[in-house]
Amino acid sequence: MVLKELSLTKILFLVMCFFAIACSKSKKEKAVIFFEKIDLSQIPNDTIFENNKMLKLENGIYYFDNKPFSGYIRSTYSSNALKSLAAYFKGNQHGTAKAFYPNGKLKTQRNYKNGLAYGRHWGYWENGNKKFDFTYFDDRREGLQKQWYESGNQYSELRFANDKENGLQKAWRENGKAYINYEVKEGVRYGLQKSALCYTLRNEKIK
Repeated sequence: MVLKELSLTKILFLVMCFFAIACSKSKKEKAVIFFEKIDLSQIPNDTIFENNKMLKLENGIYYFDNKPFSGYIRSTYSSNALKSLAAYFKGNQHGTAKAFYPNGKLKTQRNYKNGLAYGRHWGYWENGNKKFDFTYFDDRREGLQKQWYESGNQYSELRFANDKENGLQKAWRENGKAYINYEVKEGVRYGLQKSALCYTLRNEKIK
């Protein structure tokens, strides 16, 4: 009788463990964001300059000859060096948008899907050091967002879920001293908050 009771207890324990693991796994799987490959097949190779008089921006949509524009919009510096090149589909940013410094070095590379920030966005200082590395899902901040000072020292590591702070948040002064180190759980902050963290770094916005 005692052996049967022990066996039943073990069975119940194993069943509870199984459901606990399954629940935990389910939550983790829900937290994972899968980025689809952006379909560029319908974007023609047509490229026009940003200052083309037939190109107009209305309510966030680009029109060319009064029709939503599909193709690539290019801009240059006065020296004719490439300043930016971005892909559009039916007037919305769709695909990759790149910006360059006058010396030709990459300044930023951002990705969009039907006008919304989608996937990785990253940028560099003119000296070549990393400036930021962000991730978006349908225009919402997702996962780890990083920023660096021009010197190369790290500025911040912020974690988001559905555009809200979630998890460990860290920021450092340029001398390496931490001034923000807190964790966000269910909207509540726990930890060091010596200063309000604005999500910019010398005019570079997260979005």
